[in-house]
Amino acid sequence: MEVTTGRLIADKTTTTVNLGTSAAQMASNPNTDPQLLRQIATEADWEQRRLVANNPNTPVDVLWQLGIDFPEAILDNAIFALLQLEHLHLAAEIPHSTLTSLLQCERVPRNFMEYAVSQQDYSLWLAVAYNPHTPSALLANLAQKSRHQDRELIRAVAAHPQTSIDLFTEIINIGANVAQVVAENAQASVAVLAQILTKYRQTNVPIFTTLVALHPQITARLALQMSLAPDEGAARSLWLAKQITTESHQLVELAQTEWQVLQLAVVRHPQTPSSTIDRIWHQIWATYTAHSQLDRLIYDSFVSNANTSPQLRSELRKLLKW
Repeated sequence: MEVTTGRLIADKTTTTVNLGTSAAQMASNPNTDPQLLRQIATEADWEQRRLVANNPNTPVDVLWQLGIDFPEAILDNAIFALLQLEHLHLAAEIPHSTLTSLLQCERVPRNFMEYAVSQQDYSLWLAVAYNPHTPSALLANLAQKSRHQDRELIRAVAAHPQTSIDLFTEIINIGANVAQVVAENAQASVAVLAQILTKYRQTNVPIFTTLVALHPQITARLALQMSLAPDEGAARSLWLAKQITTESHQLVELAQTEWQVLQLAVVRHPQTPSSTIDRIWHQIWATYTAHSQLDRLIYDSFVSNANTSPQLRSELRKLLKW
């Protein structure tokens, strides 16, 4: 006869849990019978399953199953530290899908990352590259494993907040698509941005001058020095549009421009009103010219702002062919 959660409760298979205990309390109680926890893990709702994943009395094989959906709960589970002590090569014993989820968590142990990078497994490499806390040394290792190809892995390294300046300098030579990701990385230095301009500015693709101009490291003075702004007034306006402290009424005033770079800076600001975002979109659309890379930048600038109206989002979705 199939064992169900209700049957287990009725048979009092828990040790110290009373019959009147709620399902959530049973799922989180470290004295709940492991067999009941196993059953809850397969039958219960999302929240109860998460509690089972955090319960130190849950069987290890069940923990690994739950770890695909609840990796943070597994890492927070008191039994996880003990498992690490008992199993020197714990990462190698964890199922692949679960390990991939764990690797993307901020608190995953560094030795798990090191193990993943040492394997010939592209999906594990990507999981490490997408973790915002991956150390720069491991990112450099991943960049070497990409064999300098313009693939998802190297682009993930290019977008990473921990990537070193030296590594940025190396990977911008891989190709224009990788250089574009570096130019969008807020951690890229002015020196790296200048190298990108030198290498790619003459490619007849306007996205590089736009990306560098929008970069938070580029001040009004630098915008003029690097010929990213038409004049001093425009350079100051661009700098103001990039400051988080700029208020909405100032952004509305800054939006009175035909310079598309400044328009995008205003669109990206979290204080820009929805009506101003709509108006800028219709201005840009009226003068639209086909530049596939620049189109994607325009699209991302609008959809990334929470103030963009539902109506405009609907219009933008129709342009995903870009």
